[in-house]
Amino acid sequence: MSTNVEVWDGELVGPNGAPVPALPDRPLGLDVYEYTRDTVLVAGRPLPAPFVMPQYTAADYVISEETARLIEQAPPENTRRNRANQVKLFETWCAGHGRVALPCTTATLIEYVGDMIKRKLDPDTINAYKSAVITWNEEETPGNTRPGTRQVTAMLSAYRIGWNRRHIDKQSPAVREIDLEEMVTVCDERGRPADLRDAAICCLGFHLLSRRIELAQLIVTHVTLRRDGVHVRRVDRKTHKDDTKFEAWIPARDDAPHICPVRRLRAWLEYGRLIHQPEDQALFRALNLAGRLGVRLTLQTRPKHPDGTDKKDEDLTAEDWTELSFLSGESINKYVKALAKAAFARIAHLTEAQRGELGYNALLNAKTAGSVTAHGLRAGGATELYESKVPEDTIAELGDWAKGSDAMKRYFRRIKTADENAWAVARQARETSRNKDRI
Repeated sequence: MSTNVEVWDGELVGPNGAPVPALPDRPLGLDVYEYTRDTVLVAGRPLPAPFVMPQYTAADYVISEETARLIEQAPPENTRRNRANQVKLFETWCAGHGRVALPCTTATLIEYVGDMIKRKLDPDTINAYKSAVITWNEEETPGNTRPGTRQVTAMLSAYRIGWNRRHIDKQSPAVREIDLEEMVTVCDERGRPADLRDAAICCLGFHLLSRRIELAQLIVTHVTLRRDGVHVRRVDRKTHKDDTKFEAWIPARDDAPHICPVRRLRAWLEYGRLIHQPEDQALFRALNLAGRLGVRLTLQTRPKHPDGTDKKDEDLTAEDWTELSFLSGESINKYVKALAKAAFARIAHLTEAQRGELGYNALLNAKTAGSVTAHGLRAGGATELYESKVPEDTIAELGDWAKGSDAMKRYFRRIKTADENAWAVARQARETSRNKDRI
C-alpha cells in the first residue's frame, strides 16, 4: 500500500457556490458543551459550575397524608364536583367507544371533542370538558402524560366562529332603580321570611355590582353594618385567582330608603339571629317552608373523604358545614327571576308606552321581565352609576372589573348609542338650531 499522499488546495462552498463562513474561535479554556441553551455567562465574572444532578432518595418524593389532603381540598368544593362529573362523563364515553381513558391518546381526545361538536354543545362547555380531561391525565398519569391539543384547539376555534354567527350573546336586561323598587315591593307585600332574604340579595347585588356566585359565597362575618353604610369583604372573586380580598363600602341610601342595602341587610340579619344563623356560615341561606335554616346535605353535596367515600354526619367538619351552607349561583338566579316576573305582574295593567315613560327597563314588557337574571342587578347598578357621571375607573373598582374592561363597557354601550352617537348629536344640533330660529 502506497504511503504517498497527494494534497489539494480548496475551500468549502455552500449550495449556491458561496464560501461557507469560518467558525468563530472558541474562548480558550471554555467548553460550551457543559452548558445548556439557558445558561447565561456574564463577562468578567467567574464561570458558573455546570449543573450536576443530585442523587435523590425516597424522602425527596414523599409527602405526608395531611399534606395530601390539603392538596385535594385546595380547589373549591363545587370545582371538584364539576370536574369529577366531567371526568366521569369522559370515562363513560371512552368505555362506550372501546377507548382507553387514562392515559388517553391524542386521537381519543380529538374524537371526544369532535363528538361534542357534532352534538352542537356550547363552545365554552366543550372547552371546559376538554380542559378537565387534559388536567386529569396530567395529574393522574406518572410522568405528567397529556394528549396533544393542537388539533382540538384548531377544531374548537373554527367551531366557535360558526357558533357565534348563529347565536346571539343573551344579556339580562339591566335592573334599574325603578325596576328594583317594584321587585322589593313584591317582597314586602308577601312578607315571608324568604322575602327578607331575597330583598337583601337584590339590594346588595345592585349596589355592590355583584356576580351571583359572589353573593352566594358571602359569609355573615364578611358584612359589617354601620348606621351610615355597610362594609363588605369579598374573598371569593371570580376574576382573581390569587386569593386577594376585595373590600367595599356601600353608603346607606337615605334618598331611596325602599331599596337601601343597609336597611334590607339589617332586616335579614335580625331574622337570622332569631333562627340561630351561624356567623361562620353563608350570609344568604336556604330556608324550609317553616322559615328555618334548610340543610343542603344530599347525596350529591355530601362531602367526601380523600379516598372518595362519603363522610358520615359525625365526620363533618366546621369547614364542611360552611361549604354546605352556601346557596348555588343558580339558586340566587332563580330568586331574582321569580321576583322580576312577580314585579311585572304588578304593573302589567300599564301600557308598554306608559312603562317606558316611567323609566322601567327590565320590567318594560313581559319578554324583558322573563329574561331578567341575577346579572341584571350588576348591569343595572353599573348603568345607574355611569348615567350619574361616575368615572368608569371608579365603577370598575366597585364592580371588581379590570380598568378599561370590555365586559364592563358592554353595559354602557346602549347609553352611548342613545346619547353620544354621532347621529344623535346631529339631531340635537338641528333641534337647537330650529328653536333659535323660532325665537
